Amino acid sequence: MTTTHDTPAHRTCPECHGDNLYAHGGVNARGGYGPDLLPGASGVFASAKMRSVVCRDCGLVRFYAGNEALARITPENGWRKTR
Repeated sequence: MTTTHDTPAHRTCPECHGDNLYAHGGVNARGGYGPDLLPGASGVFASAKMRSVVCRDCGLVRFYAGNEALARITPENGWRKTR
């Protein structure tokens, strides 16, 4: 992914295999009333950005972190590799 405004990473939904996908970029990872979805990835004055992709056939929603947020996904910020 190069920016949060790219087209969906997949052409079909991994859940229902439909092709009715819609994307929206610039979604804040840290909401005022919700959880921080990318802890440690936000800057001091700005929330990390994500791109959301929703399937209008089954409702599956997926989030993709932007490049700046990905650069902050490190063990020093509390992230650990799963494998």
